[in-house]
Amino acid sequence: MSNESLFMLRAEFDELALMRFADRSGLNLRVADGGYILHAATRALFGDAAPRPFAARDDRARRLTLYGYASVDHHELAERARALADPLALDALVPDSLCSKAMPAAWRAGALYRFTARVCPIVRISGRAGGEGPRETDAFLHQCLRAGPDVFVDRQAVYRDWLARELARDGAARLPRIGEVRLTRFQRQRLARRDRSGPDTRLRRCERPDATLEGVLEVGSPAAFAALLRRGLGRHRAFGFGMLLLSH
Repeated sequence: MSNESLFMLRAEFDELALMRFADRSGLNLRVADGGYILHAATRALFGDAAPRPFAARDDRARRLTLYGYASVDHHELAERARALADPLALDALVPDSLCSKAMPAAWRAGALYRFTARVCPIVRISGRAGGEGPRETDAFLHQCLRAGPDVFVDRQAVYRDWLARELARDGAARLPRIGEVRLTRFQRQRLARRDRSGPDTRLRRCERPDATLEGVLEVGSPAAFAALLRRGLGRHRAFGFGMLLLSH
């Protein structure tokens, strides 16, 4: 496991300036979603050091607040932005809003933390006949297909189990009271992604589940848990999904 430092970043963005950056950068605003625009803006600001995963909150009028995990602190990120960033992206970043804190260098096995996570709970299924490759599908819809039309499937329970599997990778963490994990928000979200399988890499829309889960987790392997925070949960982690936010 890596011993690389990890910082939690906080930054605010002006929504109008962010849309101006996206428009003048050539993004199709009829297709691009908020997560994709923030991904593009943070890459323009910080390059390879851009926070990933991250979570965004619409906390104030015409302001977006971003929280994310990064391998460098806000001082280095600010230097990168001043030296190399697209001026339109820099204009979208609210002055003096960038700050960070160092995450613990070591976690204690058995420690309990409350968590909130916005995730995209999908599973990969084998392709159809005729050579179609593996596809992504909503874990809930996949379970419904497996159970059959006459069987009730609890979306919250399916997403709890999906989350438990994600946390358990390499023994990172577990859900000691899985029945108390709550699905606090859900919608089908239309996301923008680039299809890089062929020569046409224009943004295209895809529909994916967008779920927020809250509960209590228990740290398993400290090193694996640190890696989990850095990596994030599930798919689409560079676009506003998968950040594990911890609290007392």
